[in-house]
Amino acid sequence: MPTGRVKVFNADRNFGFVTTAEGDELYVAGDQVSGGSALRSGDEVEFEVGESEGGRRAATGVTVTKQAPADTPIGRTMAPPPSWEELEERERQRRMARRRRR
Repeated sequence: MPTGRVKVFNADRNFGFVTTAEGDELYVAGDQVSGGSALRSGDEVEFEVGESEGGRRAATGVTVTKQAPADTPIGRTMAPPPSWEELEERERQRRMARRRRR
């Protein structure tokens, strides 16, 4: 069974897109999700490749294998922003390097 990750899913309109492990993008309709649960961006899924009513390639029989973290809407871990101390240290290092080049 092919695997992939949900790129985006619009729950209001009940459709979205899945990116396969090979990098292809497939359409997925909400009624193709097993268990009736809505997909979230970043969910890891297993699916079969078929065709949608419009004739384009689509993911059918979609099963969620790993849910994305709830606190990240795009399903990936983002680094926290640097603190003021870290920013000041970066600026100090940049100035010292500039002085050395003169």
